[in-house]
Amino acid sequence: SQTDNDSEDQSSAQSVYEVLRDVTAKIGKLLSADRTTIFLLNDDKTELWSLVAQNEAGEFLDIQVRIGEGIAGQVALTKKVINIPDNVYEDPRSERVKDTDRRYNYRTENMLAFPILDEEKEVVAVIQLLNKMQPSPDDGQLVIKPRGFTRLDLERLAKCVVPIRRVLESLQSCYKATKKLRATAALAEATRSLDQINLDTKAILQRVMNTAKKLMNADRSTLWLADNDRGDLWTELPGRGEIRAQIGVGFVGHVAKTREPMIIPFDLYDHPEAENAKKIDEQTKYRTCSLLCMPILSPEGELLGVTQLVNKRKIGDYPEYAKEDWPHVPEYFKASFDKNDRQSMQVFNERVGVILQFVKTHETLKQLAQIEPREAIHKSLAVLSTALDRNGDEALYSSLHNMLSFFSSSMTKLFGADKAHIFILSEAERELWSMLPGADNTPTEVRIPTNQGIAGTIMVSKTVKATNKPRNFNDPLIQTGIDQAGGYVIHSLLLFPVISQQGALVGIIRLLNRLKPNPLRDASLVDQVEPEGFSQEDADRLKERANAFLPILQAFQSFHREIRTIEEQRQAIDPLYQAISVVSQSSGNQQEMLQKVMQAAKKLTNADRSTLWLIDQHRGILWTQIPQADGSLMEARVPIGEGFVGMVAKTGQPLNIPFDLYKHPSSHMARKIDQESHYRTCSLLCMPVLSADGELLGVTQLVNKRKLGNYEDYDPSDWPNVPDFFQASFDEKDQKDMEIFNNQVGVVLPGVM
Repeated sequence: SQTDNDSEDQSSAQSVYEVLRDVTAKIGKLLSADRTTIFLLNDDKTELWSLVAQNEAGEFLDIQVRIGEGIAGQVALTKKVINIPDNVYEDPRSERVKDTDRRYNYRTENMLAFPILDEEKEVVAVIQLLNKMQPSPDDGQLVIKPRGFTRLDLERLAKCVVPIRRVLESLQSCYKATKKLRATAALAEATRSLDQINLDTKAILQRVMNTAKKLMNADRSTLWLADNDRGDLWTELPGRGEIRAQIGVGFVGHVAKTREPMIIPFDLYDHPEAENAKKIDEQTKYRTCSLLCMPILSPEGELLGVTQLVNKRKIGDYPEYAKEDWPHVPEYFKASFDKNDRQSMQVFNERVGVILQFVKTHETLKQLAQIEPREAIHKSLAVLSTALDRNGDEALYSSLHNMLSFFSSSMTKLFGADKAHIFILSEAERELWSMLPGADNTPTEVRIPTNQGIAGTIMVSKTVKATNKPRNFNDPLIQTGIDQAGGYVIHSLLLFPVISQQGALVGIIRLLNRLKPNPLRDASLVDQVEPEGFSQEDADRLKERANAFLPILQAFQSFHREIRTIEEQRQAIDPLYQAISVVSQSSGNQQEMLQKVMQAAKKLTNADRSTLWLIDQHRGILWTQIPQADGSLMEARVPIGEGFVGMVAKTGQPLNIPFDLYKHPSSHMARKIDQESHYRTCSLLCMPVLSADGELLGVTQLVNKRKLGNYEDYDPSDWPNVPDFFQASFDEKDQKDMEIFNNQVGVVLPGVM
């Protein structure tokens, strides 16, 4: 349901907020600041934004700062620290500080703004700390410290730059993924709405753009549709009726002409071509402040329309713009659409393009499926809606299978074939793929390489292939997906390549067993089959309809590509999200923290065993508690500098030993321990855990990367043999994930040590 989707979206965003808020709070505590804000740089490098500016109630305050504006903006521009020890309001750069203080009933006496730079010395974020606090000598209550932040504070913060930067870069990546999934959820809502009404273009205008407005948090939105007959754009607005715009004129017309996105940040009136917008604003008593215009293209690149989003609104519960306020700019309009918005709208518009293309080609679908166009479109949209509305990749693939089956069924009716299958080219993998029923009749993705066999020949020649003796060919393109065990026999075959307007292969239509006209239903397949097989006339009929098939196959291709993208994002992000969440939610119990970190790290990297070793600097050792079979905990100790774990503690550097660890020159201790425990160590990843100021807190030790699959636990009776599922190594992604994970562990671990 939509409620479930909204809840999941809020939960996903909340996970990002909570981690960022936790990092912010830790930095504030480290430097004894009364208030702390982390500003992140947007992708376009034009603005700083923050979702975690703390007020007294611990709520989120939406803050956006243009580069060069205010103190934080100056730090981002110059890449230099600004430390104002007192009398902040007397500083000429403090106008924004004073304005913010007035709105939130606060007074800033001193402040420190510190840039976080990446390895190329480019700004990633700005940390802003307000009002250095210290205990009062009279009653111990916290009061503002005279002369504010010190050189020692700067040094302590500088030590934290690397771990802070890694966490922030990770959160930026996660936030981008969250915004993209929001676009998918918004489109699911739009397609559900379309499925509930007549497929009327004017209804689509309102339904789709209301969803885009909500998705982008825009004040106004318009969907302009291309009129190929008149060579212009048109839309319909409530109370104003039909409106038209010339291609090449104005911002919308310019986007329609160039087919390139256009983002105009706040303040649009500063744009050299804003005169027309100003004139319209004067007539309507509305204030245009920012703009995002995006072209909508069909899968083959034909212009279908332009989405126009006006005035990005700041997050929060603000009133509607009032005409009597014109030309004043309200605070909530002082925001800009950014690269993330553009990327989200790109995904959104791709899906809208598919929907509009289905509507546009409904007459072709009528010919293909020999059913009413409304039923054909509704079936396609219902499947698309289901695919986007349900959770899990399995549901997405199942929906894609239904879409392919619907199209294949239409092909069998139109061309008199017993079976039809659609194979789509995956350009990234250079393979043909399709969704076919598996052994238990569940949708299964099949893949055929395009560098060999008949598929390779068609890939090069792009010509039709037909035969009445397909049993003579043991080729994947002929045999894949055929129920040979069930006795299905191929008597005739036709392979038809579908080519794009640019001359590239999009897919191959496979038709099996040409049937006689009006065959008897009860007759066996061999009696129903046309002895002459597929003819040149069949190939010509396919060729005549190829342009009608093309956008549909390209839509399948685009949808499959998006599924794979989302799947890859989930595989890359979800485990790390879950691991960080587990650590963030841990209580102050040391034993619980140890076990939670070990389990989370083990799951994150698919390791067979994991251990979190804590440092005892006074005794010069690392120690941990290892669960025993009876549920008890056994304490283990390792001197710093001894063994792999001890060396990581000594050097502070990660250690990644691939399979087979026994070949490592320093593996003698591991061999000795394995002989005593009858366990086989094959690969190892050890990573230091550092505090916010760079102090070593411990070491995470991951043993034996497991191959993906459902394997049993290692059996000590098999020692010293190496099971196949241990013949794997930790890779660069494992190490990067553990870096980010350990940074979060380093933030919360001091509280339990």
